Amino acid sequence: MENGPKRIRALDRGLAVIEHLSNAGLSTLADLRAATGLGNATLLRVLATLQDRGWARRNIVEGQYELTHSLGDILGANARAHPLAETAAPFLVRMASRQNGFPSDLCAVLGPGKIEIIESTRLRGPMAPARSGLGIRPSMLLSAHGRAILAFGSEKQREAHLAATRVQATNRERGWLESDRLSAELAATQARGYGLREVEYWVERVFEPGPDLGAMAVPILSSGGLHGTLSLLWLREDMDLADVLAQDGLDDLRRAAAHIGAAMERAGHAAPVIAV
Repeated sequence: MENGPKRIRALDRGLAVIEHLSNAGLSTLADLRAATGLGNATLLRVLATLQDRGWARRNIVEGQYELTHSLGDILGANARAHPLAETAAPFLVRMASRQNGFPSDLCAVLGPGKIEIIESTRLRGPMAPARSGLGIRPSMLLSAHGRAILAFGSEKQREAHLAATRVQATNRERGWLESDRLSAELAATQARGYGLREVEYWVERVFEPGPDLGAMAVPILSSGGLHGTLSLLWLREDMDLADVLAQDGLDDLRRAAAHIGAAMERAGHAAPVIAV
């Protein structure tokens, strides 16, 4: 028997969950059960408490748990939610387009030439038969996200992204970098207000096989700059861009992006600084 005050078993269980999330990051209920030895019922109570207290969140697309970004520097930056994902999630789930069958991907700028899908409403089904988009790093030149970031960021940011992209460009991307096509596409992107995914741009990349998706993406902006992008997805075999526009998909996408940008500014989250 231990000496001193009695231990609080409920607190001990909660700390075990926090320690695992701090070390492992995104975790399923099964991951937590294996790591802590706790049953599902106990874990769900602990996780519900952590969510109520603002210490943990559950992502939309895969139902995984992670510590929230609002914990500051206490538990390690890599284990916390990206502030853009945490801020945007409530707006993503309320998008009218989602109710109409158009999922969205949220993309963050991580560094020069580096962008990543950090949240998504692309649940299992025709849009994601094998996996969600979480963790995918889209092409800066050929994806709707990358084109929106290049078109609506500052000139210095664009130069930094392109310099980094040249280092690891695929053969197809080099073709765009070495011609006038990219400048023309970015000018078209600026004129229409959104980026469009190049047809079959993923062929040279390491993505898992999936359906032929169309995508448009708009920038998420605040007074401090560009935070990332928000996309709308559709099956090319079912409809084309004109069909999506006719269903007010672009207006809904722009409204959501504007709300997210304003919320990021209210929360004091600065846009990433990207430089050569």
